[in-house]
Amino acid sequence: MLDRLKFHMDEQSLTAVVAVKNRQVHFACYHGDAPETIPWRVLENGRRFLRHLERVHITAWKKRYAAETDEERVSPWELSFIVDGVKRRITGDCYPENWPSFVDVMNELPGVAIPKIHQVETLSMVYEGALAPVVGNPYAPRQAGGKLVEKLAIHRGKHILILTRHKQGFGAERHAFDSIRNIPILLKRVDPSLTELTELAKKQAAFGKRMRVEEEHDTIRERIAIKFVRRTGEESSLSFGPRATWPACLYALLAEISILTYDVKSVLLQGTNCEAAAAIAAGKTAEPSEAAAGKERAE
Repeated sequence: MLDRLKFHMDEQSLTAVVAVKNRQVHFACYHGDAPETIPWRVLENGRRFLRHLERVHITAWKKRYAAETDEERVSPWELSFIVDGVKRRITGDCYPENWPSFVDVMNELPGVAIPKIHQVETLSMVYEGALAPVVGNPYAPRQAGGKLVEKLAIHRGKHILILTRHKQGFGAERHAFDSIRNIPILLKRVDPSLTELTELAKKQAAFGKRMRVEEEHDTIRERIAIKFVRRTGEESSLSFGPRATWPACLYALLAEISILTYDVKSVLLQGTNCEAAAAIAAGKTAEPSEAAAGKERAE
């Protein structure tokens, strides 16, 4: 059980202290140098605060979080606490993976307002397309093909990526990638592409262009719908029609995901333009359609 906690953040010159005394949770927060007399107050719903803090598992944090790149480097912070009589001190200039959860808990303290991390928490895609004709296949419901729906969902909190493929008449297949390490890395690497997609949606909306594709009866059209939610609560949804209309940032997004799911069959992730998408993700300038066309001419 927590006996005492002290958190300091250089960026805001903020110090927050929590102490459990006589089965009550007391707290104090101040900016700058410590006052001569600490302004202790009783925290309402203190037990709930302790439960929320326990779920963050700060006792499992490393002693030091050192940034490996300038991109990761943040203002120095320090956390010290006593749990069940054991003292620990943790410092860093980058954040632990579950830092956003810690921020949410600390912001429950009156007077504490640590900025939330603008990271993507969930990402989902729904792709619709046509199944190729399967002449002579005894399992095909009809020889003319059918409809293919692929659903991809990524969840940071559950550290999982799920890809489901619904093939009309054939059934469905499901692939799951559960990785505490790789899912956060993936969401961080695709964040620039998602940011660019959001800006593109805003620009097109400003010019009165529709990004969503209207349903056409009796016609299977290729389309993709994307939705993602950030830690701040910001939610973005957008759609595109046929693959030829997809922007380069969408190809880069799919290319990055296909690196993690490298050996899984998927029309969405490993279609005709997969190599071109990987080229874009690597920083090459060729557009997907041009690269694909070049490949077809070579063949």
